[in-house]
Parts: sequence; C-alpha cells; structure tokens
Amino acid sequence: MRPRKDFVLTIIPTYNRAKLLSEAIESVLAQDYPYKRIVIVNDGSTDETESVCHKFVRNYPGTVLDRQKPNGGCAGARNDGLNSISEDIGYVCFLDDDDRLLPGKFSREVALLEKNPKADFSYADSVIRDEETQRDKLQKVSGASRHEDFAIEHFLTNEAKSAAILYRVDVVKVRRFREDLRYNEDSEFLQRIAIECEGVYSPEPSCWVRWHAGSKSRNLIEINKAILQSNLDIISSYPSFYHCYKILIDHRIKKIKNDLFIELLLVGRMNEARRYQTNRLKKYSIPQLRFYYRLKASFRTLVGYLINKESMQ
Repeated sequence: MRPRKDFVLTIIPTYNRAKLLSEAIESVLAQDYPYKRIVIVNDGSTDETESVCHKFVRNYPGTVLDRQKPNGGCAGARNDGLNSISEDIGYVCFLDDDDRLLPGKFSREVALLEKNPKADFSYADSVIRDEETQRDKLQKVSGASRHEDFAIEHFLTNEAKSAAILYRVDVVKVRRFREDLRYNEDSEFLQRIAIECEGVYSPEPSCWVRWHAGSKSRNLIEINKAILQSNLDIISSYPSFYHCYKILIDHRIKKIKNDLFIELLLVGRMNEARRYQTNRLKKYSIPQLRFYYRLKASFRTLVGYLINKESMQ
C-alpha cells in the first residue's frame, strides 16, 4: 500500500476559457506519474466553463474536482485551490487554463525532489508559443545554472512560469497569494518562497505556455506597476536580502520606473508618467521625451517587421 503524501495536486484557476481549458486538464491527466489530482477553480465564468468542469469531474471521479466561486481574480482562485489540500497530497503545481504541462514533468520533478531532500521546490525551463507567429521557443528559467542564485535572478527577471514550478506541499499550504495584486501575483508568491526556501533546477522544460492577445502578460503598464509594488514590498520585508544585493536591486527598480515612464508617455498619460521620471531624464521636457520614445518605438517595430519578413522567406 502506497504511503501518504505522494499525490501531486494541480490547481487550475479558470475564467471564461472553456475552449482552452480541456487542453490544460488533459495535459495533467496524460502525466505518466500515477498519483495525481486536479482541482479546477471556476472563478465566476460566464461561458461554457462549468460544463467543461462537470464533464471531467464526471469522467474522472476522485481525480478531477471542481470548485465554484464568484469572480475575484487569479490570486483568489489559486488560494481557493490551496484550501482543498488533503492529507495525501505531497506536491502542488499551479497551471494556467491556457497552458499545458509537458510529458513527464511530474515523474521527473518528484524524483528530483526525492533525490534532493533539502530542496523545497523544483523549477524548470518553459516552451513559449507565440500565437501570432505560431512558433515555439525555449525560455530559460532564472537561476538555471546555479540554484543558489535563483532568488536574486528571479527578482531581477521574473522569469519562471507558474507551471514550471513543483512545490512540496508543506511550502505552499501555509502561504497564500496576494489578492490585492491583479498582476504578478504568481511571481510575488514565488519570490518570497525563493528567499525563504531552497530550490533545485530540473534541466528539462516542464510546461508549454501560450503568449497571445488575451494574455494578462501583454498589459505592460499594469504588470510593471505590480512588479514595482511587489518588489518594494519584498525589500521591505526582507532587509537582509536587499542589503546583500543592494546594487542589483536598486538598478532593477530604477529600470522598472524608467520603463513605466516610457510606456505611460507613449500612451499619452503625461501626469502619471511624471511620477516615474528619473533624475537622469528630468533635464528634458515631456514633449521632447515623448517624441524621442515614439520615434524609437516606431524604429523597433520596423526592424522587427523586416526581421520576421526575412526569416519567413
């Protein structure tokens, strides 16, 4: 008889993605690791999501569970999923409803964590699908070369997809996502764990991630605002982490503010842009800077178009 605490629980928050949700669920069911369970958290969807959930619950009783809640965002949905952790769960994975797990993720990463008992989570690379070009590319995760550097590298880049992480259950069952963040809540959650706990790198990519027009990741202004807020909160909560990497962290925060300034400038939100204007740019007028960055953005768009056109010939 199998000992307890060997099941992998996959939490899938979903909102109005009925047409994509099945692929995400099936990628978990297809894992060759036999001890798995799925909790789908329907975050107040108004499409056919409920029917999709009920179909899988009916066809895979005891393996697929669903929870219904009023719409409140990804953080709240993930937290609701964490509330369903049972005694036989040993590991937890978070999967977005438009992404997929790659074959063998669970068996590889559970074995890796068993081999490294001091590690609290595993992390891996991802395959990114650009829906506009229909091309896949390998995206390296932060700290791929040295797990000792994962915490600072993740702080500097935010490069780790939710589904590319496998957590030991004890790490996540006592933590919750920040529900006041509508963006970057997954990176903020992982960053605190990375500072407090130890990770181990899995060298094979573990998830396939869609990058499309409906992705939250395209709203650069709101993402950078959330990253800035969470980073400032992180360095306030972990002063020793900040003092250890002060130069790198200060440079990172300055860059986020500069990016926000440019993005707000380009969309004409002048008064808001001034909040993030760094001293280096204050010697130029707002109209001068807006003209310069609009010209620069147009040039980059043209170069990107020419490169894509050349590669497709």
